[in-house]
Amino acid sequence: MEVGSIKALVVSLLAWINLYAGYDVPDQFPVIAFVPHASLEQMSCTGPCPILGWYPDNSSGVVYLDRDLALKTNVCARSILLHELVHYMQDKSGSFAEDSQILRWQLRELEAHQIQSAFLAENGVRGGLGRNFAPRAFMGPNC
Repeated sequence: MEVGSIKALVVSLLAWINLYAGYDVPDQFPVIAFVPHASLEQMSCTGPCPILGWYPDNSSGVVYLDRDLALKTNVCARSILLHELVHYMQDKSGSFAEDSQILRWQLRELEAHQIQSAFLAENGVRGGLGRNFAPRAFMGPNC
């Protein structure tokens, strides 16, 4: 996807999150880095895992996405970016900052998955998140 298209997509997703969840759109947008799947696994997992996107909990301002995500044509792939942008907006707003580390992680993930599910439903995709919120069928016929 071209840089201009990515920027436009990020702006539209941030606006959607703002309207749906009430998070303020930040003045500065995150950097979107497309990386090989193996790099995502190395950064965020202890071994092979089905990760497709990651926003590290370190205020880096970088959203990492699997380079094979078809953001232009696949609404489920766009929902992965949306999920990570929710984390970016949570970070910028200080959401859950007063909670313990584990509770903070749980609350951030729960909210991001709820917002992602609402986005998918609004775009005609039901049941896009499987057990434990694993991204199932994200590249399948439902998308």
